[in-house]
Amino acid sequence: MILGIDIDDTITNTSEIVNKYLKQEYPNYDDRNLLPKKKYKKFLKKYIRQMRDEYELKDGAKEAWEYFRDHDFKIIIITARNNKYDRDNIKNTLAFLEKNGIFYNKIYFKQMKKGKIAYREHVDLFIDDKERVLDYVSLYGIHGVCMKESYKYPSFKDWYQLLDYIKEEYYG
Repeated sequence: MILGIDIDDTITNTSEIVNKYLKQEYPNYDDRNLLPKKKYKKFLKKYIRQMRDEYELKDGAKEAWEYFRDHDFKIIIITARNNKYDRDNIKNTLAFLEKNGIFYNKIYFKQMKKGKIAYREHVDLFIDDKERVLDYVSLYGIHGVCMKESYKYPSFKDWYQLLDYIKEEYYG
């Protein structure tokens, strides 16, 4: 089986950490999506390195990756992460994944149109936290699941639930 997987808020708890820093810098904002674009860019430039050091794997991610390794899954990580706000972001992302035992067969950075890559890589199941990304991926005939609450897609709060879904849905 070939899985296409996002990083932020899919493998990691990115928004939790970002919102914690956001609350310190801008107490009137609870969610980064509500911050005006210029302020958000300034915020990222100032804090991205510190925040990145605090990101953690979502619950069950380690166990899911052990299962994937033991069952010969092919993992294609497709992320929008780039070096825009920190020139070492890609290098540090790779180090984070390695340190945490998150293996992959291929990784694609700077991807805003994840469906094209997923299609080219013959992905069977795409895992992301954004419905709009899953909508785009579905245009290529790829099934998607959401790592947050969704009414459109099967949704999961952690990797334990998602792994059970994969085992049941794809392996009976």
